This record gives sequence, C-alpha cells and structure tokens, in this order.
Amino acid sequence: MTLGNLPRMARVITGGLVLALSFVGVAQAAQLPARASGLWQSTTSVTGPDGQPMAQAQNVVTLTCVDPATDWKFLLSGQGRCGQLNVSGAGGIYAIDGSCAQPGGMATIHETLDYASNKAVQLNAEIATSSGKMRVVSALQWQGPCLDGMEPGDEGQLVDGNFVKAGNITQQNYP
Repeated sequence: MTLGNLPRMARVITGGLVLALSFVGVAQAAQLPARASGLWQSTTSVTGPDGQPMAQAQNVVTLTCVDPATDWKFLLSGQGRCGQLNVSGAGGIYAIDGSCAQPGGMATIHETLDYASNKAVQLNAEIATSSGKMRVVSALQWQGPCLDGMEPGDEGQLVDGNFVKAGNITQQNYP
C-alpha cells in the first residue's frame, strides 16, 4: 500500500494532521500543542461512506519528518480549500469543525485530536460529503530522530527497510 494508491481524501488525512487543520478564516482559534521534532509514524484506517472499511485504506503506515517549522506547515496544508473552521479545546483535547471544498463538492469536517503527550496523538475524524460519511482514525506516534537522508517535511513509507519519499510539505506540488 502506498500513499498514491489511496483515494485523494484519505491520502490527505494519512499525512498526519493535514486535513482539518487548514486554518483559513479560523474562528475560536485554540493554540494546538506542538508535536516533538523528529520521526513520526501514523497508522491510519478509513471507513467509507458505506460504513465498510476502505480496502486500500486500512492500517496505512506513513512516516513524516517533523520540526517546528514543518509541523505547522503540515497543519496549514490545503488552506485554500477550507472556509471557516472552528478550533476549540485546551489541554490535550481539541475539536475542529468546518467545511472544505473537495473534488465533487463540499465536505463537512468534525475532527477530534487527543494529545496524550507531545509524542502521541490520536486523531478521529468524520468527513461528510455528498457521497456519505467517511470516518478516519489515525494513531500518530513519535519514533525518535528522523531517518538518515530525511529532511524536515519529508513524508513517505518504508519499503523493504528503505524510506521511500512520497513528497515534502515545503514543495508546491505536495500531494
């Protein structure tokens, strides 16, 4: 399973905290905690509008190299697609609600982020589209220093023990 094989919406979500944290017109902007710098692994599963697990989007493991600058770039990715989002919360629990333009129409988003610490975050999201509701669950876990050859903002997967880069959040053509 590679990031390129996932449906566009699911692929965006698997990149970490990418989808619902697109702060354009943010209302009630709560300050989200910063994640620890280094290598982050996210394990993501998506349930489709039919209520069934999406076959190509179960237990997808993605690696991301995060530093303070790129953590926020991941959080701001896709900002042109979203209107007003409401971000609320404090301590370790945050909710993000709003709507974003996606291929095929608007999507309504309700996401909960549970920061167990700056090294462990649980993401639960519900995305409602004209096709129905998708549910996304992602466990984000800090792994230590980024792998040799990785730069902050790199995202990809391990294939046969080697990191295969899918993109970098600092590049304009980032998925």
